[in-house]
Amino acid sequence: MVFKRGMAALLAAAMVMSAGVADIGIQMSSVVAAENFTVSEKSAVLYTCGETKVYKIPDSSSEVITTIAKDVPVQVTGITSNGWFRVNINGTYYVSGDSLSQKEQKQVNNIVSSTDINKLTKGTFSFFSNNTLREFDEEDIEDMDDNTYIKYLDSFLMGYALLDYCIIKDNGNTLRTEYDKKAKKDKEVASMSLQEYLINYRNNYMSNSLMGPFRSEKELKIALNRAIRYEIGTFGAVYKSAAIGNDEEKMKKLIEKVIARMKAEQGVKFTCRMEYGTYKDSDGEDAKGWIIEFTQKDN
Repeated sequence: MVFKRGMAALLAAAMVMSAGVADIGIQMSSVVAAENFTVSEKSAVLYTCGETKVYKIPDSSSEVITTIAKDVPVQVTGITSNGWFRVNINGTYYVSGDSLSQKEQKQVNNIVSSTDINKLTKGTFSFFSNNTLREFDEEDIEDMDDNTYIKYLDSFLMGYALLDYCIIKDNGNTLRTEYDKKAKKDKEVASMSLQEYLINYRNNYMSNSLMGPFRSEKELKIALNRAIRYEIGTFGAVYKSAAIGNDEEKMKKLIEKVIARMKAEQGVKFTCRMEYGTYKDSDGEDAKGWIIEFTQKDN
């Protein structure tokens, strides 16, 4: 109840001048900021009400830094005297006072937390500086390697582009088209937010891209690099090669070579279990190959 009263006061404060803030009894320290406005320090997580523009300064005529999709959590660090929120989004910026709101607790549980997002997007921030995300088409997406595509998905999760512009690599549909189609048939999908649906797709895609089947030493190294980047301790993979076939000695030498290189290049060592056996391919048919379980080993 105290939290709700505090949040209600916070939202009210965003719509009044600093003198009004004092009238409703919120204890805040005011500091002088640039451009003839002051900022009252406050810390809270609010959620975007719709497609929300983020500005360089609290003025709608100033530079637009990015646009955030609906229902994305935003860290609020203060309220300006002219009715804007100061926010922390990889830097200090501003959004208008009517762009953010508090969610009921049951809704909060359906939205990924900022901590979860940071974990999901570890090591991917260099890709976020790409300002042409929403201009990508199906061919651009098809040309992306798996690592780049995962960064592309992460950029939408972080709110650096509108979710509706995200393209699903498997079929070339937009995320919105795919979500709407499945939500009509699947109650579980219908209960998700678009952001949650993207998180599930991203995690499943990453699992698939780690699985294989891989057909070269280079592909195995890419998988191990991705496991390091996303702090995946153990994962399964499949390897197939006509040159190796089911020769255990050849396969063992290949794996040892790859792991030795990862140790030298990344400082990370893996152990593995492997056996030649049957697995299900992408069509659900039985196929033969080396089934491997990689595990990162503490140094």
